[in-house]
Amino acid sequence: MTGQRFLDLLAIGRVANLPTVWSNTLVGFLLAWTIDDLEIPFEAGLQRLPLLLIGVTSAYLFGTFLNDWKDADFDGEHRPERAIPSGRWSRPAIGWMAAGFVLVSFTCFLQGSGQPLVPALGAALLTAIAIYTVLHKRTPLAIIPMGICRSLLYLLGYFVVISVPDPDSGLTPGRAATSTLDLVQDNALVILGLMALGIFTYVAGLTLAARFESHPGQLRIPRAFLRFLILFCILTHTWWWIWKRPPFLDGWHLAIPTLLCLLPFCAWTGRSLFVLRKSIPDFVSRALAGLCLLDLLAFAGIAATIRTGWHALDASPLYLALVPLSCFLLALLLQRLAPAT
Repeated sequence: MTGQRFLDLLAIGRVANLPTVWSNTLVGFLLAWTIDDLEIPFEAGLQRLPLLLIGVTSAYLFGTFLNDWKDADFDGEHRPERAIPSGRWSRPAIGWMAAGFVLVSFTCFLQGSGQPLVPALGAALLTAIAIYTVLHKRTPLAIIPMGICRSLLYLLGYFVVISVPDPDSGLTPGRAATSTLDLVQDNALVILGLMALGIFTYVAGLTLAARFESHPGQLRIPRAFLRFLILFCILTHTWWWIWKRPPFLDGWHLAIPTLLCLLPFCAWTGRSLFVLRKSIPDFVSRALAGLCLLDLLAFAGIAATIRTGWHALDASPLYLALVPLSCFLLALLLQRLAPAT
């Protein structure tokens, strides 16, 4: 019984999706060093990373536990095998766990940055999670806050680095707060905006499909529209083609890395869309793991432009693609332990 209760917690937490959260956050983190004139030590950024990862992990678990607490009555009618309707966990206990996760998350966002922008983004993330939980059974418009949640992970990863004060500037973290946005270059805003839009549409598509998991019958949305939402990120995450024509566009040496990053996403997503014809839950589980391969699309550009100051990393930056690939494999492994949806 104890073992089943533990597995229930893993299922409530949708732990199979945690690697996708880490992958999204790490992509935003690495994007900060694609700006050539950003003089921030890589070590200083890394010091902020553990608290940020704990913060986004706790935020995600807050959302999943709050979701099961909110949907207990619905699950009692449609999913009686779940932890709360079956009586293995009480509804108040799950609610208190959700409260604990939100407290840990916001504390990490507060402590993980010396200026108010990261806590503000963290608060926006937690608010979007709460709004989605309230709306997701009521209206398809709930796909908007869910997409915003994933977009904010990119922004949190990026701005936790940008908020690190330049050691040569003589600024304290508190004083750096007034100039954080001044450090953001126009090209960075373009990259962040495109990638935030790409992951927003992808998540909106799979969330829209997930609305029909508990309902009999076929998917009641145009498949062409769903494919557009899922595949739009191919344009947004290959952002380097429009970025002021950097030097690496003068040759063809980016073509092979681009294909190496593009093919896994296309193969996996194509297979997932084929599975959609037979099973909506299987499609949603595959698409969730595919969030890591969506991140992989950006790594050809990241590898071509990143400058961390670490010679070994700057000399072989394409190895960074192992980050989303490892998260993808871990997500698939965890799906064998607990369901992704």
